[in-house]
Amino acid sequence: MIMSLALRHKKRCLAAAVHLLETEAEAVETETPGQKMKTNHDRVVVESELEHDLKLLSERENIAEKIALKKQLLPKYLPRVRDFMESGANYPYPLLVWCVIWLLDVEDIEQALELANFAIDQQQKMPERFKRDLPTYTAEELHDWAEREYKKQRSPHPYFEEVLKAVETQRWPVVNVIVLGKLYKLAGLICDQQEDFARAVHWYERAQEVNDKAGVKTRLEMARKKL
Repeated sequence: MIMSLALRHKKRCLAAAVHLLETEAEAVETETPGQKMKTNHDRVVVESELEHDLKLLSERENIAEKIALKKQLLPKYLPRVRDFMESGANYPYPLLVWCVIWLLDVEDIEQALELANFAIDQQQKMPERFKRDLPTYTAEELHDWAEREYKKQRSPHPYFEEVLKAVETQRWPVVNVIVLGKLYKLAGLICDQQEDFARAVHWYERAQEVNDKAGVKTRLEMARKKL
């Protein structure tokens, strides 16, 4: 199953690369010289500003200070990301991915999910410093947020349900068994808390299926007994 998902993901990436080349070729044919110059200039300006702001973030060691700075930067960059999303363009756009990362960090979950769905559909890449791809990174970050909400006796829905659906339908191609196990285990815990034991059993079984070290065996047995 894991190999199958990985192969599908590679095929999607190849298809996206072909589509990107075709799209860029069409853009070259339709843009006027003036439009090309303006587009290139805008990209250079954004890249320069982003590099500067990333350096500012790297100089801050305190997490609270980093979060505060990200909250200041997002209103500056989000309109540009919105323009990109509405333009119909589809090419590597690092600013979009950075905004997804920052929105997750500041826990603007609704907007983070919206941008993440768009970026994942376009198969945008994570910055080189990150070891995980965008679907896996986003799924794990949203799990961690949902787990914090669960521990505070607050509901992470509907956002957590949306993540589960995206992963289960493979719209978010996550193949990391640790991340999958964490997602399914948390889904089971939430259903357990709600005394929905049938669904709890389902999610515990999914967690056990993808990762036998997910830590759900005892909870699975207890949920089965409660049924």
